[in-house]
Amino acid sequence: MLERYEHRTDILNCIGMRMNYMIAHHCKVFFVRFDARFPEGFLHHGGNREISQLMKTLKEFYAYQGVGMHYIWVREQVSSPVPHYHVVLLVNGSLIQNATGIWNKAEEVWSRITGGPSGLIHHGWPTRQGLSGIGGIMIRRPSSKATGQPLILQQQEFNTAWAEAVEWVSYLAKTYSKGNAPHRVREYGASQL
Repeated sequence: MLERYEHRTDILNCIGMRMNYMIAHHCKVFFVRFDARFPEGFLHHGGNREISQLMKTLKEFYAYQGVGMHYIWVREQVSSPVPHYHVVLLVNGSLIQNATGIWNKAEEVWSRITGGPSGLIHHGWPTRQGLSGIGGIMIRRPSSKATGQPLILQQQEFNTAWAEAVEWVSYLAKTYSKGNAPHRVREYGASQL
């Protein structure tokens, strides 16, 4: 993905910082992606109020559940009168191993915020081979107790999953469809570290 698109290094750096933070604090990190679109005829005021409200609500919901979570969103707009958003959530993979509940909660909250129907949260499925329907990518940090061949295998699995996650989320950093936000409106946002 990085080779196919021109990309913004500020967004890639933002993503990388959250990935590093999460894997340093959790032995497993689950990556979930989705797109948020506005309903037909939605009166959009130009800012990012709705996506900010969605992220705040999801962060509070998962914090209440005791699930560590960080996020990154990007705003894109080409010819549509309203933007759409690409979102990546990084959650504690020891507590969440499937994207369905996250997608459903995002759908519920986004419908409430926009007053729109369901179906405005589009699920982002990774394209890697052998993914068993979990709707995301799980990164497992090698065990501190592993040695020898088991450690080598765990490191290889970690490196493969990490590279796949970077490839998958790098789409958010592409330059195409960015640069159209109104003056003083951010084109991406992320949770605070």
